[in-house]
Amino acid sequence: MDIVGTFFWGIFSFLINPLLYLLVIALFLYSAQRVRRERLSFHVKAYGMFNTIFASMMPSLMIGIAGSVVLLVSGVSLTPGVLVLLTLAYTVTLFTCRLRFLSPAIAVGLALVSAYLIPDFRTASPTINHWLMDIQHINAVSFGVFLVVTLAVETVLIFFWGAHQTSPRLIDSHRGGLVGAHEACQLWIVPLMILVPTHGAVSSVGLWPFFSDGSSFGLALFPVGVGIAQLITYTLPRPAVRQSALWMLITTCGAALIVAAAALFRLPLLVLLAAAAVFISRLILVWYHHHLRETRPFYFVMPGRGLRVIGVIPHSLGARMGIMPGEEIRRANDRDISSVDDFYAALQKHAAYCKLEVIDRFGEQRFAKGPIHENDDYKIGLLFLEADQWDLKQKTNS
Repeated sequence: MDIVGTFFWGIFSFLINPLLYLLVIALFLYSAQRVRRERLSFHVKAYGMFNTIFASMMPSLMIGIAGSVVLLVSGVSLTPGVLVLLTLAYTVTLFTCRLRFLSPAIAVGLALVSAYLIPDFRTASPTINHWLMDIQHINAVSFGVFLVVTLAVETVLIFFWGAHQTSPRLIDSHRGGLVGAHEACQLWIVPLMILVPTHGAVSSVGLWPFFSDGSSFGLALFPVGVGIAQLITYTLPRPAVRQSALWMLITTCGAALIVAAAALFRLPLLVLLAAAAVFISRLILVWYHHHLRETRPFYFVMPGRGLRVIGVIPHSLGARMGIMPGEEIRRANDRDISSVDDFYAALQKHAAYCKLEVIDRFGEQRFAKGPIHENDDYKIGLLFLEADQWDLKQKTNS
């Protein structure tokens, strides 16, 4: 019964943490913002708001279970005061209102650096004083392992799901015209189970529950927010997101080596070095994304002939025909096209059937065919780069 009670107390700690509800609110707001931007560009959404939200749940749960197993078996323990500090650090990143900053590398790194900078003082509240004591006697190695595990969680989520539902957009080319772009935009709320010592901090990390120093523990379920907001203008979404995941993998491996050295040589200041390094590395990655947008040529530009596909609505005829973002539609139903009106008129030629001449991203020609159903959109689910259709100034100022 004690084990069952401890487990349910861990779930209760998850439900009473205000960070959970801030992350849920952020998830809804960012999903709604995504839909709004797609409608401004194409007058239609690629993915629904709830589709985006539900798509984040299963990866979050799967990775949360895997990360919790690693944390529990390695015996990582964080005191209540440290969990409060983590909650505050995540709250700070949320209130930047920038999804690109919602990263364990930034929030957890900021919390650990803050733990070393907080001065020794007391307040009139015994609870706050207890939290301050927890922070001042932080178990650096446990915190370092927690940092590495959360970095690994972020890396895996970005690598496997970061480009799963990218958002197509039309943006200003800064040369008086429109170009296409994709934004990898997702927020995951990952529940991680952590040991919480019931009588102060423990001195070491061990293979719990196989080896223990006699300390008694409770459990806490902590909501770790992982966000990606990468605007991609210079290539297709998947390789760009995979490049970011590779950056995070290198950062994770570097942090793991430093934390391992801290545990081996009993130098807790090395954990502080690891936290500062991953914090800086993540900010450099944000800057690097901006640098690529400013220096690399645009990928989704107007073709010399035909129409450029920026996005494809899931489950539409275009998706069933295998049309991919970045490809060009040269002909529709054996008619040359140079505008959306031409495309629509060509589809009307054979109202029940569609044949497209497609130029793929390698410049190779192929043909895509398929029947048009009654409920198919008149553009069969293809989102085009339409330079003359919209008021650019209105969209960019919205």
